[in-house]
Amino acid sequence: MKRKISAVLALIIGGVFLSYGQSDDKKVSVKFSGFVKTDFMYDTRQTTNAREGHFMILPKGENIVDGEDLNDQSNINFLSIQSRLRVKVSGPDFFGMKTSGMVEGAFFGNANETTGEFRLRHAFVKLSNDKIDIIAGQYWHPMFVTAVFPGTYSFNTGVPFQPFSRNPQLRVETKGAVKFIGAMFTERDFKTKGASVSQSGIPQFHAQLQFGDKSKSLGGFGVNLKTVSPGLGEDNLSSLAYIGYFRTKLGDTTLKMEATYGDNMSDLLQVGGYGINFDGEYISTNTLSMWSELSGDFSESMEWGVFGGYTENGGFDESATHIAGFLSSSVVDAWRVAPRMGWKSGKLKLGIETEYTSAHYGGIDASGDMDAGANDAVGNFRLMTTAIYNF
Repeated sequence: MKRKISAVLALIIGGVFLSYGQSDDKKVSVKFSGFVKTDFMYDTRQTTNAREGHFMILPKGENIVDGEDLNDQSNINFLSIQSRLRVKVSGPDFFGMKTSGMVEGAFFGNANETTGEFRLRHAFVKLSNDKIDIIAGQYWHPMFVTAVFPGTYSFNTGVPFQPFSRNPQLRVETKGAVKFIGAMFTERDFKTKGASVSQSGIPQFHAQLQFGDKSKSLGGFGVNLKTVSPGLGEDNLSSLAYIGYFRTKLGDTTLKMEATYGDNMSDLLQVGGYGINFDGEYISTNTLSMWSELSGDFSESMEWGVFGGYTENGGFDESATHIAGFLSSSVVDAWRVAPRMGWKSGKLKLGIETEYTSAHYGGIDASGDMDAGANDAVGNFRLMTTAIYNF
């Protein structure tokens, strides 16, 4: 496997330099970029996470054995797996539209067992003119709004309070003060737990309106329709999700705010999932998530930011048996506060971020609601330092 990965990297890098040499004749422009990122992380509690603790999601609930909570134990790690390689290409027009493409990968792996191996993040082609952009390939889910997302140093980027997913898609975006975003897509790396969009025979659909200019003030809202198949021969389950967001400048400070509400959003790393009622019908949990962030610069070389988020698992609206989801049978609600500070000069940035996350665990009661009972919330304090070198 490592030899195959090395061969792929050699082909990518070799292709970049070959393209540079041919760019004048074929009118192709190639840009090779990326960054090296090294993170040190210390957690005061065991956590639900991905990739050896790098992608921290929530503190684990209590695990009491002989009166002792086994999850009340610290953890430490030192990783560089978020380092990234990116190739951007632009070339001759296609029937009057500008053409470009991007391939991006990182060393994050596709599962805990493959941590450190090279994996695909983005790969798409793009057609553009002065009125519209058309994207075909793997790119951010439309509910991960690239104009309004947390600037945390932690790679969790605000999960599970912020939607997070990349999807193979066909996407259309208009340009102007009022922007329409429409997308049709399926799932790959980020899949609905226990169900399949592909086997439903129906892609996901998304429509979004965005207003303003991200250099000043910008806002928007959107709706997402997803249809999944819990299994071959089973009825499909459809669900809706909604998003609203806002970004503005307050002097030298940037304010960002976002809220999402929807059903069965496990593919977006939101707590919740689906179950089955007493009539044998599939039903979904409803989840509310929101976050806000303030950020700015103390000077040209010093930056700061504070992120805060909250999520609540609304459970089912009727009695149900839980089937599958993302922490949906146990997490009642959770919140996080994460201040950060960074020093930057040239291509290098050094940062420090503290993150306190609290989670309340419980279960689904007889009416289908989430109930924490007598359980106390558990919390994790994470201290993280980072070094990022862009090239």
